[in-house]
Amino acid sequence: MGYTVEVKDLFSDFDELLNAAKKAAVKRLVVAAAGEKEVLKAVKLAIEEGLVEATLVGAVAEIKAQAAEVGLDLSEVELVSSQSQAAASKRAVKLVSEGSGDILMKGLVDTSLLMKEVLNEEYGLRQEQLISHIAMVEAESLGRLVFISDGGMNLKPELKEKQQIIQNAVDVTAKLGWDEPKVAVLAAVEKVNPQMPETVEAAALAKMAQRGQITGALVEGPLAIDIALSKEAAKMKGVEGQVAGQADILIVPEIVAGNILGKSTIYFAEARIAALIGGTTQPVVLTSRANTAQIKLISIAATVLMSE
Repeated sequence: MGYTVEVKDLFSDFDELLNAAKKAAVKRLVVAAAGEKEVLKAVKLAIEEGLVEATLVGAVAEIKAQAAEVGLDLSEVELVSSQSQAAASKRAVKLVSEGSGDILMKGLVDTSLLMKEVLNEEYGLRQEQLISHIAMVEAESLGRLVFISDGGMNLKPELKEKQQIIQNAVDVTAKLGWDEPKVAVLAAVEKVNPQMPETVEAAALAKMAQRGQITGALVEGPLAIDIALSKEAAKMKGVEGQVAGQADILIVPEIVAGNILGKSTIYFAEARIAALIGGTTQPVVLTSRANTAQIKLISIAATVLMSE
């Protein structure tokens, strides 16, 4: 299928995404270790916007105390008692995997503890492929949303793992309305250089997509980030292609590059970032503790659309 949806018809910012989520069916959000102020603010906003009903798992006394501080009415919220982070993570994952919830959300819990339960072979949410982190970036200068992967989960992925990281990102964007997104596999230069393994793998991934080993996307690489995002830069450097200057998804070489790229958009460009997970059977909100309630709300809104 060709790229039939123009960028202007997709979500250009988080407000458009949130408005679309308001039109979707209400979902059941299950929060692991929910006794944290910004998390509960986000839950309150999501309920007020008509996005979700909530199940809060954790130390009930702490949840009640924090909810009172943020003005969250618990009368129509389900509370599930679990005294430790590990127990709350296990219970929350089981609720979602058993069908008592549509979306899993990280609360005040270490990511490693929650992901251990998500990956559990007996009751977890893992599909056959690996799980990867996907940052959804709203940058005013671009006028569109851009996705970055994987800057939060897989440390130094090899070629096969990068293939799965790309497929996860493509599958997530497809659930959000992107028809054949444009994927740029990033490197420092546009030419294959055997002394730069990232360029060799990028070229291999682009060829794999051409041969159907990655589906539902246009994949090109290696591309430097300026070529991936700027039509002017691509034209100036004489780089042609269907992705150059208009990438929807940026695939980074390894976690350090992805982590720096994602966070630098916040502090250099005042961008907003929401966080999603690819490769799970049900949507997962895995935002940073440093994220505001508003950003957590956008992540919830995205998962509401994904669960449609």
